[in-house]
Amino acid sequence: DNRTGEVLPQLPYYGELLTREIPPGSQDPNDPPEKRWGKITNPTVHIGLRQLEKIVNAVIKVHGRPDHIVVELARDLKLNEKEKEEHNRRIRKDTAAAVARSDKLLSEGFQDNGANRMLLRMWEELNPANPLDRRCPYCSEPIGMRMLFSGEADIDHILPYSRTLDDSAANKAVSHRACNRAKGNRTPFEKWGHDDEHWVRITDQVARLHKSKQWRFGPDAMARVEKDGGFLARQLTDTQYLSRLSGRYLSSLYPDKNEGSVYVIPGRMTAMLRRLWGLNTILYDHNIVENKHSDAPKNRLDHRHHAIDAAVIAVTTRGLLMQIARAAGLAEDRDLDKLFLDVKFPGEWESFRSDLEERLKSVTISHKPDHGRKGKSVPGRDVTAGRLHNDTAYGLTGDVNDKGLPIVVHRVPLSSLKPGDMTDPDRIPDAVLREALYRATEGRSGKEYDAALKKFTEEHGVRRIRVREPLSVIPIRNKAGKAYKAYKGDSNARFDVWRLPDGKWVSDIVSMFDAHQPGTADRRPHPAAKKVLSLRQNDMIAIERAGEARKVVRVVKFSGNGQIALAQDNEAGALKARDATPNDLDPFKYVLSSASGLKKLKARQIRIDPLGRIFDPGPR
Repeated sequence: DNRTGEVLPQLPYYGELLTREIPPGSQDPNDPPEKRWGKITNPTVHIGLRQLEKIVNAVIKVHGRPDHIVVELARDLKLNEKEKEEHNRRIRKDTAAAVARSDKLLSEGFQDNGANRMLLRMWEELNPANPLDRRCPYCSEPIGMRMLFSGEADIDHILPYSRTLDDSAANKAVSHRACNRAKGNRTPFEKWGHDDEHWVRITDQVARLHKSKQWRFGPDAMARVEKDGGFLARQLTDTQYLSRLSGRYLSSLYPDKNEGSVYVIPGRMTAMLRRLWGLNTILYDHNIVENKHSDAPKNRLDHRHHAIDAAVIAVTTRGLLMQIARAAGLAEDRDLDKLFLDVKFPGEWESFRSDLEERLKSVTISHKPDHGRKGKSVPGRDVTAGRLHNDTAYGLTGDVNDKGLPIVVHRVPLSSLKPGDMTDPDRIPDAVLREALYRATEGRSGKEYDAALKKFTEEHGVRRIRVREPLSVIPIRNKAGKAYKAYKGDSNARFDVWRLPDGKWVSDIVSMFDAHQPGTADRRPHPAAKKVLSLRQNDMIAIERAGEARKVVRVVKFSGNGQIALAQDNEAGALKARDATPNDLDPFKYVLSSASGLKKLKARQIRIDPLGRIFDPGPR
């Protein structure tokens, strides 16, 4: 004990909760529970359990084994009889539909497997009422069943998967392969919303789809996704599974029931108690979240709302849990707030709310830094944590523009050309083709221009065209060292800060591609320069403005112009959109700085352990 000098006994350490890979069938039934688990293949669950392992073992190492552990489960309360019947009816209906699809596949001579049944289900959802009139939602042309298996049609993510990570059935629709390719990495409205005639056809087809798909065609679809927290459907499913599995893992800490216990609490009950106890107003912000009253939603733009949930979960007894679950199961009225208005603060803890509010002021949020993972082939060297470059390969012409950028060539869809491209020899080098396109589109704009390009494609069979443009690219070389193609960099890996001999701080932005090239580890701008910071996304740093207390911020992003964007550790939500919002609507703004600015802020990298303790070396 550092305060008294007393030598304390060594606390017991119960080892790692998450076991290593165990071949199926090799487990000894006499082994303790923690040794009988196999390999977890779901990557989301695997990462979640690793984080759980790290946090729980940190708690055990410092405080000893908990007497009880409570896990919040992402599911609803106990169903009443009417809801149970509805649930069972839905299961019977889905099962019968799956059997019918199997029979349909076999009768048509196609393989009966899960992928084909899903493909058939997506096709049926184009028009459940009429199998003879199922059309592509993007072009309104018919899609027959056999087109599903010939490659002419496939499943498209309505809202791009790369932007939403939403792989749910509600975000999928069968479309022509050509329409899928034309849509690319855009929403339907981003691609066709400007074309009134085309959009009318899309609207007619969308009306046939399920309501869960219809809103995804709207102009505000991406805004709704960001407001709802992104890939909500998949996240909920993973959270449900992770919650159950977490409870089972944690139970391995208590081989004997008398030593302790693990039990779960439904998420809906946590939300109810948080409202009834007036805890949503602790993180009150009248400009962002309307939580002036106890029945208002929690402020999800502050990560500390998770700490409030944890406090509610921790003080919820099994008795209260059983009381609420039993009453909810018998009640026809599902408005639980009305059923339990008399639920008081836990026990005699009348100051619970004020104590929690005071404690939240000292909470520091830790973020998992994006450092990739350690490579096995090269000890001590990180391996890829993101894409090194985008997918398009560019040809090198050997020319450069006035600014020194290399001129590259690549092929683009004919429909992507602008009217000005038709008269620009630097854009379209083929003079004959450029002249033909100019004559076909001369004097046209809007829908007439698009129609002229479509007609040109039909008459001449030209779908893609070779264009030139100046672009900063990464050259790819052969064994002889000659560059034969190039790619555009996709992201940056590090924001390195060097101190020059004269004391000045300068930055070096290391791209993801360069970070993984041999011989690029030492990029010092001067032989005597010393590296003072090497920052990656989600790294935590401490800064001190003149006359102000220390502030903990995290690295959100950095750009090639030498600017780094920081945000206070507790800030959450769509930070880019919040930063662009006027101050009177949202006071959040990035802390933008350069390398010299970080020096003035006394910036230094800090570490926050799983228990939230800050390890700060102090200003340089």
